[in-house]
Amino acid sequence: YDRDIIIPPSTYQSSSLITIHLSTSLLLLLLLLLMMMMSLSYYVVVLSVLFCGVTLPRGVEGTYGIDVSQAFSASVWSCLSQSYDFAIVRCFQSNGVVDQNCNYTVNSAWNAGFSNVDLYMFPCPTCGNPAGQIDSLVTYINNNNCSFGMLWLDIEGTQYWMDAGSNQNFFNGLVSEAQSAGFKLGVYSSASQWNGIFGSDFTGGSALPLWYAHYDNNPSFDDFSSFGGWSTPAIKQYNGDASACGAGIDQDWYP
Repeated sequence: YDRDIIIPPSTYQSSSLITIHLSTSLLLLLLLLLMMMMSLSYYVVVLSVLFCGVTLPRGVEGTYGIDVSQAFSASVWSCLSQSYDFAIVRCFQSNGVVDQNCNYTVNSAWNAGFSNVDLYMFPCPTCGNPAGQIDSLVTYINNNNCSFGMLWLDIEGTQYWMDAGSNQNFFNGLVSEAQSAGFKLGVYSSASQWNGIFGSDFTGGSALPLWYAHYDNNPSFDDFSSFGGWSTPAIKQYNGDASACGAGIDQDWYP
């Protein structure tokens, strides 16, 4: 995938126009002070708005969100909540254990005002026992009274998986146990990852919502091509390895 880091869309509040008559020298002095106090990128944005009449829209209509794999401070979450509406938090790691930061991260997102918070699980196929992995996640969630919407099964990284037949059996085991536990499930993947792990004919997840990855910096479904039995996606991860509010995030969108 292309992993170009972009500055995520931000929300800028409009303000009334104030006309200030300043001498040229004083105006230059103020601009120099601003350059010292602000990052160069923010300074350019301010100048564009003040002197060029540039408007800074959020971007394509829809709902914007992030997915994260690490814990952030409350101030970072508060900052992120100004530009994003939903968060998807890692709660199970590729080494086969629960992410112990999960509940703290989930609570931080809720407390910051995110409207929806989901979890994602990066399973460990070579660890075996898909039911046991789901059960350990269930135990953690129950012990911590973790509140969330959906659980997304993160299906990627062919190096973590086995042969197609074994992979299909493992995936089916995850889905069966998670549904028995009462989870509302979805699948995160892409055509190249799904087909590389299960084979192009496997449609075992097509009854579940799809969150697909394509790093084209374009929050829309215009690029989507059917795979795995899915004809319509639910969410798009349109940019990976981005940065916002001093934190590393992936950017997501749905209409």
